[in-house]
Amino acid sequence: MGHRRTYYALLSGEHPRLALEELKAILDVEARSYRLLLTLDGLAVFEAEGLDPRVPAARGGLVRESGVLLAVTEARLGCVRRASEEAAAMLPSPGPWRVEARVYGPYAHGLGRSEVLRAALEGFEAGGALLSPRAGRALRVFVTEGVAVLGVVGGVSDTRGFLERSPGRRPFFKPGPLSPHISRAMVNLSRLGVGGVYADPFCGTGGFAIEACLLGASRVLCGDVDWVMAWGSTLNLSEYCPGGRWASAVWNAARLPLAPGSVDSIATDPPYGRSTSTRRVGYRRLVREFLKAAREAVRSGGYIVYAGPAERDPRGLALEAGLEVESYLEMYVHGSLTRGVVVARAW
Repeated sequence: MGHRRTYYALLSGEHPRLALEELKAILDVEARSYRLLLTLDGLAVFEAEGLDPRVPAARGGLVRESGVLLAVTEARLGCVRRASEEAAAMLPSPGPWRVEARVYGPYAHGLGRSEVLRAALEGFEAGGALLSPRAGRALRVFVTEGVAVLGVVGGVSDTRGFLERSPGRRPFFKPGPLSPHISRAMVNLSRLGVGGVYADPFCGTGGFAIEACLLGASRVLCGDVDWVMAWGSTLNLSEYCPGGRWASAVWNAARLPLAPGSVDSIATDPPYGRSTSTRRVGYRRLVREFLKAAREAVRSGGYIVYAGPAERDPRGLALEAGLEVESYLEMYVHGSLTRGVVVARAW
């Protein structure tokens, strides 16, 4: 895996920019180096060195699938057929393979999934690939924005696992937590690596902490000012991360009981004063105090990721705290809330 290869990643359309930023964060952790080549509706193509093609989808919350790129061509049936025939010679084995096609968006190519699939099947067969609709290994053809992308599937997202961790299925539930997909994406934005130390100062029911455990953190430290939440997060972590190295406590996020530089990554979702209370402190003051404590706890070069209502300028609070803001994303939630996500680095 030491050489440079070209890959593709299928991205969730739910929050496309967040999905792309999550992919970049995963590559920062898992690849020696990488370079984005092409970003399309629902798809990204990139070069990377030292990357297992299964990893982006296995780690991702909004990265649905990842694999090795075979070809990029025009979204025309003749081009798909020719590209498939040429790609057959690049397959890691003659087969058997199953071929699947997906077509995205109302773009000018005007192609249907069945005709794209038929063209790809004809091309791969002409190139000598052994095909079977029941084969375990898969080849994909994606058509989007007038482009056809062909690839060998490396890994797919654990849809069942995310469903089993949905808030309503946990032992302890309170309304308002983010979905496991978004929680995983937020933790990935913090660049948590296997063996890293992770903290969530506003843990709520423990959704972020669960995802950090599953990503291989050596220690997960979380807490909440509300003892009911701290207790409930313990129940949830016990369910999904039995035997893991985690701890949940009652604490004040403005005075974290963490040694300076002891944490590699922080990802959290402070209360906004809507469905969750700021205890009359107010969002901006609460985040100012949290960032001061977090900056001291995180190691130099470590990431602090957090969210807040866009109208309350969460990005400005990070700059005010002396953090380097690497990216800022906005996610529309409903008419009265657009969530701003800040990805910042402490030095």
